Amino acid sequence: DSDDFVLCGKAIFIDKTVNPKWAELDALLVGIQLTQSLNLDKVIFEMDCACTVTHLCKHKDDITIFVYRIKKVCEMFDSFLKAKVKYVN
Repeated sequence: DSDDFVLCGKAIFIDKTVNPKWAELDALLVGIQLTQSLNLDKVIFEMDCACTVTHLCKHKDDITIFVYRIKKVCEMFDSFLKAKVKYVN
């Protein structure tokens, strides 16, 4: 927000092997669940995984399992008044 407040420091341990883009997507899902539990309705999720951000923006043209999960994330965004994902380096 305008005060540069960032929800950070939340850590969980997942006992499975995944590739980086799946890990980024799982982290986004946890972030969405956290913001929903805090009843936030305007959020910006920042990610440094360009592949995931690209898939989130263009998910309608692909039918892979990864994009199926992307579509589920996009459906979760509908619970917010305003939600955005943007790439940060």
